[in-house]
Amino acid sequence: MWHLLKNGFQRLFPQPCLLCGQTNKHSICSECERSLPRLDQNRWRCAQCSIPLASDAPLCGHCMRQPPAFSQCCIPYKYSHPLDFLIHQFKYRRQLSSGKQLAQLLLQHCQQVTRPDFVVPVPMHWRKRWQRGFNQSELLAYPVAHGLKLPVVNALQRRQHGHSQKGLSRRERQGNLRRAFEITPKYRPLLKGAHVALIDDVVTTTATARCLSELLIKAGAARVDVWALARTPDH
Repeated sequence: MWHLLKNGFQRLFPQPCLLCGQTNKHSICSECERSLPRLDQNRWRCAQCSIPLASDAPLCGHCMRQPPAFSQCCIPYKYSHPLDFLIHQFKYRRQLSSGKQLAQLLLQHCQQVTRPDFVVPVPMHWRKRWQRGFNQSELLAYPVAHGLKLPVVNALQRRQHGHSQKGLSRRERQGNLRRAFEITPKYRPLLKGAHVALIDDVVTTTATARCLSELLIKAGAARVDVWALARTPDH
């Protein structure tokens, strides 16, 4: 019933596209959606971290030298224009309509991959969450989980505030993350033998994904996949 009412409302009151501003039936018009920088446009990608590769190799050099605890990354887009604009509007301008659309884009992609037992959003320290007003990974996780009929489990928590990861090298990010996260005690039994999808907005150096997936595996998870909207070029 709600779906019919929503479609009827959109027909009666068209809305501007979040990217081009043209009035249409959806938050992003079909032309702008086609312009989004899809990762599958790259001929070769690392089978684990999804970084675009210059040649036909199964894994990138980093994943070969230091295999991550996660099994694979499910990431539909490259972090470039115009997707980076939507993510910036969502995270730093508090444009929740952009966040809602980004969640739908991620859901479309995740419907095609192996279904986990539950999804776990990347945690945010309470101070940063208070400053921003929300955890963007949680706001992505709940619509995706709802669309796939999966539970959201906040099995991870950030115990140290630390500095922002933005602009740091891989080595700096790894040092910044050391001892920053822990398993939420009450959810530890739920992790035993579980297939977990770890949800974030952007994967940059994989430092956060590596740290958290290792924690989950050590806590008993059988498999961890990383679901994210976008992948940046390697650093």
